[in-house]
Amino acid sequence: MIRVFYILKLLARGLTRRPWGSLVTLIACWFAMCQMVLVFHAVSFTSQARTLRGASSTVMAYLSGRQQESTLQEIRGRIAAMSEVNAVEFIPCRQGFDRLRQWLGPDGSLVEDLDPGVLPDAFEVRLKPAHTGSIAGVAARIGEIPQVEDVRYDRGILGRVADAYYPIVIAGMGVILAVVLSLSLVVFLSIRVGMVSRRQEMEVLHLLGARRYFLHSPYLLEALGYGAGGAALALLTIEGIRVLLAAQVPVLGDLLAPMRASQMILVITLPGFLSLLGARLAIRQRTDD
Repeated sequence: MIRVFYILKLLARGLTRRPWGSLVTLIACWFAMCQMVLVFHAVSFTSQARTLRGASSTVMAYLSGRQQESTLQEIRGRIAAMSEVNAVEFIPCRQGFDRLRQWLGPDGSLVEDLDPGVLPDAFEVRLKPAHTGSIAGVAARIGEIPQVEDVRYDRGILGRVADAYYPIVIAGMGVILAVVLSLSLVVFLSIRVGMVSRRQEMEVLHLLGARRYFLHSPYLLEALGYGAGGAALALLTIEGIRVLLAAQVPVLGDLLAPMRASQMILVITLPGFLSLLGARLAIRQRTDD
């Protein structure tokens, strides 16, 4: 217990000798971990966009005239047989008219005198999330069905975000790699500077018989504080911003999902390990010198 007290005392002494350097190192670790947390949210955002209705690309196939039930079943079967299709729903003209009034909202009175019979029947086709980028090809194939008069779709911004899922994942891996390297380098340099500034004190303690673990523990604890502490602050910062955005823009609530517990643990433990690794390299290099 006494040794732990002295180790913490050495740690506090080292931090008070270079407070600005320690603060800058903590800020650098915080900033680096903010990038990693943002990567998790970017991947989660695009993943959610791939599963939302409309964002995963919805194709409307409008029919020519009124078709018999057997013909409708045949059309439904042909569309459902496509490997990219997730679901097919028949929208009769009356239901389409009700949707139009709902979409118009307060301006629904503009179509009060419209005869629903002038609207065409349609099939609403929803694609599987994995095939959101194939909407143009699917629409073209649906348009080749004889009874289909028109095919329309609107990608929208969420659809384009959904298509960018794999590029964002690859880019995110690159960002995480850059964060790993920069975090280890920052902690390495900070611990090395700390050891240089306290060289005489460490040499005296070594001559008095202090063991290596006693001499090195303050630096390892300092590095762990930079990594894990910066990660915890980054989580609080980004998650706080996410909560504010979801509260101000409710539509983002389904897209900006909170990080899972396993992801939070990874975000804290990974920089902690990397910081210890950087500190260990600095200690070894300084010992060899």
